[in-house]
Amino acid sequence: MRKSYFVLILCAVGYLLSLLSRSCPTVLVDYMALDFAFTPQNIGYVSAATMFSYGFMQLPAGILADAFGPRKILIIFTLIAGFSTLCFAFSQTQTQVIISRFFIGVGVSLSVISITMLSLWFTPQTFARANSILCGISELGPVLAATPLLFVTQILTWRGAMLLMAAIILGLTFCWFFFIPEISPYQTPKKEKATFKGVMKGLLIVVKNKHFWPMCLWQMVATGSIYMMINLWFIEYMQKTSSYGFMQLSSVISIGGTCLIFIQFSVGFLSDMVFRSRKKVLILITVIYAVPCFLFVFAAGRLNYIMFVILGIMFMCGVSGSNICNTMVKEICPKELTGTALGLFNMFYPLWTALTQIWFGKILTYSAQAGYDTVRSYQMACGLVLLSAVLALVCSFVAKDTYALSHAEQQ
Repeated sequence: MRKSYFVLILCAVGYLLSLLSRSCPTVLVDYMALDFAFTPQNIGYVSAATMFSYGFMQLPAGILADAFGPRKILIIFTLIAGFSTLCFAFSQTQTQVIISRFFIGVGVSLSVISITMLSLWFTPQTFARANSILCGISELGPVLAATPLLFVTQILTWRGAMLLMAAIILGLTFCWFFFIPEISPYQTPKKEKATFKGVMKGLLIVVKNKHFWPMCLWQMVATGSIYMMINLWFIEYMQKTSSYGFMQLSSVISIGGTCLIFIQFSVGFLSDMVFRSRKKVLILITVIYAVPCFLFVFAAGRLNYIMFVILGIMFMCGVSGSNICNTMVKEICPKELTGTALGLFNMFYPLWTALTQIWFGKILTYSAQAGYDTVRSYQMACGLVLLSAVLALVCSFVAKDTYALSHAEQQ
């Protein structure tokens, strides 16, 4: 059991670094703009490059984890992430920045592999709580990507901060290689080799499962819109619609991220012990997340710092719904297809994040050209966030509750 929790810690650190890598443009954007003369549109492309590659790699990562075992794939992906972060730190042109950020997105696609790894090291009755711990620790990523990363960047420069991150990622690779065995105590070695026909058959089983798609759409629009804001536009929105400074507003993400850690820890307990339902918890989370989405549009320009903090906590609370959806997807699909199902499930939200980051920037540009003031421009752009919240609410109500399935598997 000790080894299982060591695996959990390594998975959580990997997931944390994945979120940190994807969130860091929020802080680095001003420093990179000075080095590379970035325009707002260029900045959108840099962040989108990571999210596009991250999104497109989710399904291949899950299939590879099912076919060859998650440990091997985790080692390969952390190596890619580490060396790509090194290249990012040494970039000299805008093109080099975009290419290196693209391959960082490939490497940090290890999040779905980490969850697959947990499914092999924890029993069905303990998986939901282990997944909550994983997601809770990983939420330190956006927290560290705010004020702490800003502090480190001011000391080491943004290039030095990225070199430090690369060293940590490569250190994680070392731990996976030397300290974690290939087979878990709850796993039997595969006797059959993976084939293309077998992979396609497994993928078809997942695609044909009608209960899979509401959770997949929820993940796409809710998690995608949250990371669209957190990774790039949230601090910009607060700055442009209020009189507060960057340092003070970056603390909103730090506070929200810190609260989210405790929310993530509690989600598995709430669904297992309190509500005894996955669906009820998902609906509750979605309603809480939808409130600030409404206010970002209709109360823009009238929000003070305290309101930003409260709404930031409620908005980021939506990420914990991904925790529930991960568990639900794992419970409705065959165990041997966990990686494939989670890969497909996680594939769409980074693409939604990337697309909405670009659309958000374009709406701001076009509305300014049309003569609208800054607050009105951000209201129109935040319509994307509100639309996402409405779609997520619909999905949460039509999703199948899988709590009983986890107990059937246990028996």
